[in-house]
Amino acid sequence: MSNRDTDAEYEMDEEVDRDIDPNPHERGKWLSGIIALLGVWMLAEAFLFDIVASQFWNDVIVGALLLAVGAYNYSRRGSDRVGSVGAAAIAALLGLWLVAAPFLFGAGGGATEAVNDAAFWNDIVVGLIALVVGAFSAYAARDQKREAQRLGRGT
Repeated sequence: MSNRDTDAEYEMDEEVDRDIDPNPHERGKWLSGIIALLGVWMLAEAFLFDIVASQFWNDVIVGALLLAVGAYNYSRRGSDRVGSVGAAAIAALLGLWLVAAPFLFGAGGGATEAVNDAAFWNDIVVGLIALVVGAFSAYAARDQKREAQRLGRGT
């Protein structure tokens, strides 16, 4: 038995519940999902392309980190919480690293030496996507956090 007499009372309770959640519509969840998928791709790419050991480990480490920060923020946003600005910023920095590394070390320079053009361009394209999506995700999380604080919701 319920002590509520009308449907309007149920609707009012749902509105109150939505006001408690800092991210009631799970905004930004798809951004975190993209970052996690980029991490999965980097892990797979390390095994698919013919690359030297140093680039293999670079791609595995960066892929694992992208997967971790993407999954972390996906989990936060899926739990009606605001995404972590720090985790999104790490994704952006990892993307920047993927873009810069082939140019910093050159085609035969060691740490990210590419045996084929596909691996070279893959790192640059994935890096650009991670940089843009991570930066936008950090921006969106910061705005959501400010909005939640303004409305008196927890983060």
